[in-house]
Amino acid sequence: MITVHQLEVRVGARLLMENVSFRVGPGDKVGLVGRNGAGKTTLLRALLADAPGQPECPGDRDAGKVRWGHEVSVGYFPQDQTGLIDKGTTVVEWLHRFDPDASRQEIHGLLGQMLFSGEEGLKPTDALSGGETARLLFCRIMLQKPNVLVLDEPTNHLDLDSIHWLEQFLLRYEGTLIVISHDRHFLNQVCTHTADIDYQTIITYTGGYDEMVLAKTQIRSRVESENAQREKKIAQLM
Repeated sequence: MITVHQLEVRVGARLLMENVSFRVGPGDKVGLVGRNGAGKTTLLRALLADAPGQPECPGDRDAGKVRWGHEVSVGYFPQDQTGLIDKGTTVVEWLHRFDPDASRQEIHGLLGQMLFSGEEGLKPTDALSGGETARLLFCRIMLQKPNVLVLDEPTNHLDLDSIHWLEQFLLRYEGTLIVISHDRHFLNQVCTHTADIDYQTIITYTGGYDEMVLAKTQIRSRVESENAQREKKIAQLM
């Protein structure tokens, strides 16, 4: 579905990652994690630079190749949602402008799923809260019916009910997912793999966030044990 080969990404003179290669297969749900400043959002934008139908995401990379599979359609949820929803209209009308072929019944059904109840579909877009803006953008993505979802911090402005709904939606979703999140529980719930950005490279682990932490701890313990044995042998030889 997505193949990355020897990717190199910089921000100015700062090297974020180099010689990064990995593959995301059909149906994989990958959580992208790493410390603040490791380059998670920058990596997403570098991947999306070559994704079909993503002219709104001008990403870049310094070296390497990114290949997307055939007949891929991508739904992108950015961390910064400023200016993505037009003012001076209502929730229903904004969705209808985006997809004129969608029926009112379909639109109201989606809004109901995203916890816009009753007359909230008539709410002015100028009056939307951060959480309502996020939920409305999810409605637009759902209308697109993409087979790949790329989500950058999707739970940031959502309340607990909305986060629970999103978890259940992603568990049922049959497409491919790449998601950045600092919500450990959310990652454990929805991810089949966890890709960790560390020391300018990426290592992908099977399972959610906690399984990744356990695997890293086991690897570190094994390396420390091997180093201790090596030092002991050197001392004996000396």
